[in-house]
Amino acid sequence: MQFKQADILGGLDKKFIARIMDLGVKSTHERGEVLFKEGKSAQYFYILIKGSVRLSMGDSSVYTVSHGGEALGWSALAGRYIYTATATCLEPSTLIAFDRDDLDGIMMKDPVNAALFYKNLSLTLGNRLVSMVSDLSEYLSVAEHVSYGTGQVQEMEEAL
Repeated sequence: MQFKQADILGGLDKKFIARIMDLGVKSTHERGEVLFKEGKSAQYFYILIKGSVRLSMGDSSVYTVSHGGEALGWSALAGRYIYTATATCLEPSTLIAFDRDDLDGIMMKDPVNAALFYKNLSLTLGNRLVSMVSDLSEYLSVAEHVSYGTGQVQEMEEAL
């Protein structure tokens, strides 16, 4: 399968990538289709080829996967095996799905590339977390309060 290389595959050996891609199942999904639900068993990891998918927790949208090569469904790879969000297609979307058990088999056979794969996964998740915190920061302001490092507001800061 050809598509813009996912960040999660960056720097990996070409043969290793080929083994991973051979496991992938390409699928198309209509607007409104749910790929997975929060709290359900996480069996599949996905890479978006085209389209957009909203990730939501409860009634809140937390992130939109909209760039080819972006990963979602990482819970299937992180040992939690329970999806932490619901993934809903916002428009017709094409993805590649990877079964976690099949991926685990490949990872066990090549620990050097597996370590880089999981490093890339952690960077992807870290970048997503930073993006989400940045988006939230405009709504959450603690500049008016003093916490003295405890995280608990001890007093209101006096206006200068």
